[in-house]
Amino acid sequence: MAKVCYCADDFSMRPEISSAILSLLEKERIHATSCMTQSPSWFQDAKVLTSLDTTAEIGLHLNFTQAFGVQDYTERLPKLMLGAWTGQLSQTKVRDSIARQWELFCSATGRMPDFVDGHQHVHQFPVIREALFKFLNQQQFKGWVRSLRHPVLTPNTRIKVTLLKLLGATRFSEMCQHYNIHQNSTFAGIYSFDAQSYALLNQQWLAQAQDQLLIMCHPALSHSQSSHDPIHAARVREFEYFDSAQFQQDCRHHHIQLGPLGAI
Repeated sequence: MAKVCYCADDFSMRPEISSAILSLLEKERIHATSCMTQSPSWFQDAKVLTSLDTTAEIGLHLNFTQAFGVQDYTERLPKLMLGAWTGQLSQTKVRDSIARQWELFCSATGRMPDFVDGHQHVHQFPVIREALFKFLNQQQFKGWVRSLRHPVLTPNTRIKVTLLKLLGATRFSEMCQHYNIHQNSTFAGIYSFDAQSYALLNQQWLAQAQDQLLIMCHPALSHSQSSHDPIHAARVREFEYFDSAQFQQDCRHHHIQLGPLGAI
């Protein structure tokens, strides 16, 4: 029986996202969520999240591209990537932003994150990853970080998965080993967000599941004011699948044991 952890990104980004994640955590359909601590609603959302009677892991969703306020250091993704690979990103701004997001997490939850990952996978970018590992080492971090080094490939996601892996996954994984920080063994959840059958995608991922498979997801409730979110329709499809009997049936069919990654 393969042990798998589903982790929902973007907690506290918007109310319809947080509500969906809280519902799925309570039902134990997912067992981890990563939090955007710069959100104006973060402290209020964190109270609800930490009050849940669940074994779920709560992590920091490191952010450098989603602007919440004027104090945040963010860039458009193409500019951030260019700065990372040319070494032009400000190391001071990156380090200070990591420290601030970490402090916001700890202040709201009363503890360190169980894990760290990145919004749009920025945690594996050059400059950012070096600053992150130095910071985690200083904090004597004992949790895990998200690794894309060994992705699960499917016919319709192979190209995007391969491209994201090329954006620093191998070097990031090597740095995990150097700093003795735990990472997931395999990874899934990457797709184009326009797939009409999210259930079929999951079935393909679960068919290849090995222990310590981490599957990223982005569920949300349907909301009429989410037209500005380019992946809102995909988020709703994800939530409806996880909330369905089909998801439970698929897990049984593929002999999947769900749980937090740290307990796997």
